[in-house]
Amino acid sequence: MPFTLIQKGADTMMHLRKALAALLALTFALFAAQPLPARVRADTAAQAALLPGASEGVTVNESEAGSLNVLAHTEGDSLVFDETKRLEFTVSYGEGWLRCDRYSRFFPDDSRASVTELEDGTLACAFNAESGASVRLSEWESVCFNASCSELPKLWIDAAEDFENIDRETWVEASYTLELGTKVFESGEYEGTGQVKGRGNSSWTYDKKPYSIKLDSKASWLDIPKTKKYAVIPSYNDGSLMRNYITYKGFAELLGIGYVPKCEFVDVYLNGQYNGVYLLTERIDIEKSKVDIVEADADNMSGGYLIEKDVNGRVDFDSDLWFSCPYWANQAKDYFVLKAPEPDDPVLSRQMRDYLQGHMQRVHDAIMGVSGEDWHDYVDTSSWVDFIIVQEVAKNIDGPMKTSCWMYKDRDDDHIYMTAPWDFDFAYGRVNWNNQSPGHNDVDDCPNADTADGFMIVNSSNPWMDRLYDTEPEFNRALKERYTAYRGTLIAGLLPMIDEQAAYLTVVQQPNYELWHKNFHSAVTLLRTWLKNRIEWLDSEWLLDASDLEPGDVNMDGRIDASDALLVLRAAMGLYVLDEDALALADVDGDGAVTAGDALLILRRSMGLGR
Repeated sequence: MPFTLIQKGADTMMHLRKALAALLALTFALFAAQPLPARVRADTAAQAALLPGASEGVTVNESEAGSLNVLAHTEGDSLVFDETKRLEFTVSYGEGWLRCDRYSRFFPDDSRASVTELEDGTLACAFNAESGASVRLSEWESVCFNASCSELPKLWIDAAEDFENIDRETWVEASYTLELGTKVFESGEYEGTGQVKGRGNSSWTYDKKPYSIKLDSKASWLDIPKTKKYAVIPSYNDGSLMRNYITYKGFAELLGIGYVPKCEFVDVYLNGQYNGVYLLTERIDIEKSKVDIVEADADNMSGGYLIEKDVNGRVDFDSDLWFSCPYWANQAKDYFVLKAPEPDDPVLSRQMRDYLQGHMQRVHDAIMGVSGEDWHDYVDTSSWVDFIIVQEVAKNIDGPMKTSCWMYKDRDDDHIYMTAPWDFDFAYGRVNWNNQSPGHNDVDDCPNADTADGFMIVNSSNPWMDRLYDTEPEFNRALKERYTAYRGTLIAGLLPMIDEQAAYLTVVQQPNYELWHKNFHSAVTLLRTWLKNRIEWLDSEWLLDASDLEPGDVNMDGRIDASDALLVLRAAMGLYVLDEDALALADVDGDGAVTAGDALLILRRSMGLGR
């Protein structure tokens, strides 16, 4: 992947790209005829900037402009300094935010680095770069200062019944009070009324239980868009408390899946009694801010429908609007459940389920090559490859279209769209079982969920996606291109997010530990180590290199656009260092040099003006 010296992070690149877009044409005019470097190689000196990451509540300030820039070049996995310079900056913490060294990183065990705490609590930080000396790129790029919050938001749920008497079937009247903590939310605090009931399947059997919330009127809690429907998730089996959080937050900006649930951590009090740290999240539904489709009705039976894939044992055959799945590929029989709309008319309900069962059979027959219909007519490739990537990164045991897998069908549209990644408590190496089912799938291709290797989603327990991945080169290629694009953006942000949220929760998780006896810090370490290994394995399977990509696709995201042109222009100006693969893709005119002329050719290609 390309290596950025003067910036890091997808957000930085996005803001820079927007800021420079209007100046791109002018920049070409100014620099195309200038004596620029003929070729910018990874071993050519350029300005390397030390850019410490900072969590919410942390402010990093340079001692003076440019004080964190140093001439350097790359050699393998190291950054080699080409000048001697002392890099200095300060770190300060906002009100209610606390220093957290455990989950901050500043060249550990390196005598060239120093941190001094001043009287006001500000940290004075310095690193002595010496000409000819080096530092690992991984350490240079992972410098960060993360803070702990001193107080989580508090959600008080006061129900008309003792919580010991609340079940999953009956809504109980309740009042709600939401008090803010250290973190600032524009939606502010809340007091109101509504109803509460239990939720979940296996999670309902544990002492720390999950609950569904239904407000009397829509409200925004913790900047989640206004809705009546919330849930509090206990993450009882997840000692790190963050498997769902890093999935929902880390994959919030997917290209193909338009809706990922919003969430925030809260302390929950049930009838005045503290019950631990929960994840407050919106419940999945058809709404403008969630799955934004028009519900099917008697006048148009084609859609839209919100559907959950489930299995026997989790389907309530008396109350759920269920219909049969065309295959049985798991230990328990596979079913679909219509989640919305939920018509009161039983005749209309039956008609909708019959329609969907017939439609899913056509989807199945097209994908499996039975009907001769084109699978493209039923599969939204963009959302399906997103679904696979999210579930495979997490290696979610429930992810192979088994349970808690959400999709929708829009009106007058035959495609099935995957949506709303949900329920990752048992993902990221948390459990050691598998989906093997003799007679229903090929047990040899269904791995245990705790190992970092093996495909959990594209195997015989998920026949639709398995067949597309194995037999349709176009689908396979789209998945790998999307993974490669995310590898430098969303996926690259997951490990830093673990550190940031571990710091955020370090203080406030202690009462949760005392109540439920889950070792937070050891669970965070296991999660981080497992995910690092998982990404490395997926890289070996899916990450594309220059030989797999079209010349001009310098950022290796599977497409050629203005961002590639901007990247090459900055390299030609000596402001960016490209690795060997990126250099090969950047030299589109084949003259052995990376110049503004290559950038201009790439821009023209992105506009369809030439090859």
